Amino acid sequence: MFVVILFICFGLLPFSIAWFIGRYKRIGFWGSLLLSILLTPFIGFLITSNSRLKNAPGCNWCGNKDNEAEYCGLCGKNAAGESKPGFKVRG
Repeated sequence: MFVVILFICFGLLPFSIAWFIGRYKRIGFWGSLLLSILLTPFIGFLITSNSRLKNAPGCNWCGNKDNEAEYCGLCGKNAAGESKPGFKVRG
């Protein structure tokens, strides 16, 4: 029974983290799998989920190429050019 639980924790869980999350992130499948095995699956999940997307859509209005949200954090506009309600540009 202990071997089955160990296989699930350090075999299937790191693979599923790498497959479902890591392959869409810049860390990649193999980096995510390696981190999840060497550290723990929980730490690997945290690092993988907090890394940037491979193909982030970016912002068409200000040139922020790392924007992953609906509204840009720099200019406060979305893809249609509408400003976020209550957003104030710092400067």
